[in-house]
Amino acid sequence: MKELTSEQACLALGYFDSVHLGHRNLINVASEYARENGLACAVATFSNNAYKLFNFDGKQVYTYAERCELLDGLCDYILPMRFDVRLKNYGAEHFLDLITARHNIKAFVCGYDYLFGAGAKGDSAFLREYCERHGIHCIIVPKYEADGERVSTTVVKNLLASGNVEKANAFLGAPFMLRGRVVRGRGAGRMFDIPTANIKLSSGKMLPKSGVYGTTCVLDGKTYDCATNIGARPTFGLTKSVVETMINDFNDNIYDQEIKLYFHKRLRDIAKFDTPAELSRQVHKDIEWNKK
Repeated sequence: MKELTSEQACLALGYFDSVHLGHRNLINVASEYARENGLACAVATFSNNAYKLFNFDGKQVYTYAERCELLDGLCDYILPMRFDVRLKNYGAEHFLDLITARHNIKAFVCGYDYLFGAGAKGDSAFLREYCERHGIHCIIVPKYEADGERVSTTVVKNLLASGNVEKANAFLGAPFMLRGRVVRGRGAGRMFDIPTANIKLSSGKMLPKSGVYGTTCVLDGKTYDCATNIGARPTFGLTKSVVETMINDFNDNIYDQEIKLYFHKRLRDIAKFDTPAELSRQVHKDIEWNKK
C-alpha cells in the first residue's frame, strides 16, 4: 500500500483499526468525493498499537500490516502516523497544522464522533471550523448502523471476545483475519495425520475467545479448509495459549512462511479428551466443518 506524499488528496481521518462497515462507508464517501474532484483518496491510520499508550494489554482487531492489506483497493494511499506521547499531547489545531503543512490536503472526511488532539478536545465541529478558515472542504459522515445497531470497533471486539465471529464478520464486512508466521510446534499433526501450522502473531493482535473455529487459509493462491484451536491443549496437559490450525488436504512444508487465516464460525469449546485417539477423531470431524 503506497504512502501519501505530495498528491492533492481527500483525507479520511480516524484509526480504522478494524476496517468495519462504518469505516468502509466513511472511506467510500471520501473516495467518491476524491473521484468527483480529481483528487487522490487517502486514509490516515496509526502505524503502531495506539491502545498501548492507554492500556498495556490493549489489543488491535487488525495490526498495521493487516490494515494496509484491507485498505488496499478501498483507497489510493495511506497516511501512517505513529501514536506516541508527543503526538498524544499535540493540540487539535497543531495536529491538523502538521498534516496540512506536510501534505496537499484539499478535503477532510471524518465520522460524526471523531475525536483528536490532546485531551480529545478536537471533534468534528472543530474540524469543520478549521477547514472553513483554511479553505479546505470538510465532510462529516453520520452514524452508521447495520440491522439497527451502531457499528463500532468496540462492538466488534466484544463480539470476538465472546466467540461470536459470525456476527463480528457481519459488522466487519469480511471474515475476521489474522496474519502470522508458521513456526515449529510439537508435531501433533503427525498424530492426527493432518498438517498442523503453529502460528506466531504480533503481541498486539486481538484473538477471538478460546475455542475451536472453522477457518480457511490461502496458500499459493489456493484456499484450504482448516480447524483452528485458540487456547490451551488440555489433553496433553499444556496450558500455554497458542494458535494452532489443522489444514485439510495439504501436505507441503510451510515452516517460516506467512499464513493468512480467515475465521468463519465457532465450532466448540476446548475440551480435555481421555485419550489422544479420541481427540484425533474429534479433530477429523472439526476439519470437515465446511461440508456440514
